[in-house]
Amino acid sequence: MKAATVATLIAVGLAAAGCATKRYPMATPLGSAERSAMTCRELDLEMIRVDEVRAQINSTAKTDWRSVAGFLGDYGIGNAMAKGDADRALDRRTLAINAARAEKNCGPPPAIGGNP
Repeated sequence: MKAATVATLIAVGLAAAGCATKRYPMATPLGSAERSAMTCRELDLEMIRVDEVRAQINSTAKTDWRSVAGFLGDYGIGNAMAKGDADRALDRRTLAINAARAEKNCGPPPAIGGNP
């Protein structure tokens, strides 16, 4: 009976650890209607938001209890996949914003990160 209890506890622990995947902010695609309606200023502001989301992704990626639990459950693969998905979504949004800025002849991109 003890072996069954220990096995159950281990299974529950591994299942809980597998659910400890971090939640990364996920950028939504820039739709064509949104893209055509936005002004250069709005696109510049959106690029600043993209930079803030990237900082949130990097902050979430830092090691904490969820990293350890995720590693125990799936060797950290789930957390790495979630971060990769968030990075790719943000990269696609950045490309779409830059394309919209080029279509609208918005000029040079805004300074990001506090640089004038």
